[in-house]
Amino acid sequence: MTTSIIRKRKAVSPVIATVILIAVAVALGIAVAFWASGLTSSFSKYEKLGVNTQYATSCSGGTCQNQTGSFAGWNIVLGGQNTGSSDATITQIQINGVPFSGSGVANGHGFTGTSMHVSVPSGSTFSITFALSSSSTGDPNVGNKVFSSGQTIQVVIITAAGNNYPASIVLP
Repeated sequence: MTTSIIRKRKAVSPVIATVILIAVAVALGIAVAFWASGLTSSFSKYEKLGVNTQYATSCSGGTCQNQTGSFAGWNIVLGGQNTGSSDATITQIQINGVPFSGSGVANGHGFTGTSMHVSVPSGSTFSITFALSSSSTGDPNVGNKVFSSGQTIQVVIITAAGNNYPASIVLP
């Protein structure tokens, strides 16, 4: 007679199985939390230019200057601060919806409207100065638009991120 040996197989106890399941769930929860926080930090960076200085001064008698010489018109001054959490780059200025193609000074450096690339780090200020002509034939830097005293112009600062920052200025 052969005797068969019956082997008893033991399963993992329910207590140990529960502990393992909880540990795996906690580890997955922590991994998902780190992944989600990485996503939110990349989307929470933003630029925000606050234009708090905007005015025009008359420069009659040929006191306005640009790359082609002196002329009568207005010096336009814009200033403000980047209160966002990332750096901003100003790439264009528009006057009444038309891109400005003339020259000016931004943060102490000269620019031409077609090659404007003004960096404004987070928390720092900016200053932009340029001139508009009062010629009766129009300003060639703004699509030959004619400007006159008392007129309100809409100046829009456009950044590399595609954001628009408008300012209204009354020409004296």
